[in-house]
Amino acid sequence: MPDALCLGHTPCARHYSLQRQTQLAGFAPRKRRHTLSAKRACMRVQDIRASWAETSEVVREQYGLAQDVFKQHWIPITAAAAGLYCLWRFVRFIRADADLKLLGSRRLSKDAFKDKVVWITGASQGLGEELALCFASHGAKLILSARNRDRLERVQAACMDREGCAGAMVLPLDICSPTSQLHEAAVEADNAFEGAGVDYLIHNAGASQHAAVEEVSTEVAEQMFQLNVLGPIALTRAALPFLLSRGHCRIVVVSSMAAAVPAPGQALYSGTKLALHGYFSTLQSELNDRGVTVTIACPGPVATGSEATPRNVFSSQGLTAKHEERGGSKKRLSPARVAELIARAAYNRLDMCWIAKHPVLLLGYLCQYWPTFGIWVMKKIGPLRAAQLKSGGSGYDFVSMVFGRARVKRD
Repeated sequence: MPDALCLGHTPCARHYSLQRQTQLAGFAPRKRRHTLSAKRACMRVQDIRASWAETSEVVREQYGLAQDVFKQHWIPITAAAAGLYCLWRFVRFIRADADLKLLGSRRLSKDAFKDKVVWITGASQGLGEELALCFASHGAKLILSARNRDRLERVQAACMDREGCAGAMVLPLDICSPTSQLHEAAVEADNAFEGAGVDYLIHNAGASQHAAVEEVSTEVAEQMFQLNVLGPIALTRAALPFLLSRGHCRIVVVSSMAAAVPAPGQALYSGTKLALHGYFSTLQSELNDRGVTVTIACPGPVATGSEATPRNVFSSQGLTAKHEERGGSKKRLSPARVAELIARAAYNRLDMCWIAKHPVLLLGYLCQYWPTFGIWVMKKIGPLRAAQLKSGGSGYDFVSMVFGRARVKRD
């Protein structure tokens, strides 16, 4: 029969032959193949449901057994869990170099302060320099202020070399300047970086003290309060209108553990830091709903100062330069670590943080949560510490203070 007849509806021998060959080759018609696929899928779904039901039943049984065991032995299980938790917290506390809330906060990301304008006072050396380098490494735009322009320019160059730094400018400033000069500095800072405004104002300028309380004159006390208290307050007051107009700024106050723990040999210094606590805590309570917030950082002993850049310390005669080897004492934290933790506290918007090694950190917790015992401890070691500082020794060698050995051992 011609092939043209196969195009019609009449079956032909060739059509049946092709169909038979297809069946023998193992291929079913398309409609049948779809039916088989649907059946296999349904069977697979049923298998999965059955397996899931079986697994769920096993889980329910195990959960029921666990409940029965817990009901019978809930006291020792709870005690064991609480003991493990307390052990974990204790180990963390023993190894801590800051309060546990700060150590448990988020770490700084690489761009934590990307394009944020950070104004740092006292940025020419020591902790201020490390703060500038830390913020520069995390994308900040820096305004560096201090009295010494040459040192500021050196810090500026170091910041610009850091990967991620978005810019740095020098703004020489004496924190004890008249109000008009502080106002001019505030205007210049607000207009910096094309008028971006200040996102973080860091009060780092200040000086410590090593002197017996009966040896410090009224004139030295006035100098210390002018530098450590009135200067930061005056600069904040000069910058406040600009901060409020923009509706966002975090003021970071570098205080001290001397404000949390009595510090024999540093009575006036402790008083200045307590004054900062009172002023800036109250400022935050007044202006929090207007976008101006505060972080008060309380570092303990920091290994600042060297032969090249001695740190400023008030003695009984006034402000003097004290040479200390960086990291010379095991009880002191490195400036880089302190700067990192201060930046972390500001990033996490903490109201207050403590940064210190033990036993200073432990004494802080004692004075905070068990003040009677903490004050008793300080009264026992206070005279010894004052004698250590007066003789030029270390104020943080607690072993020698407690047991009376090597009382003039230097850092």
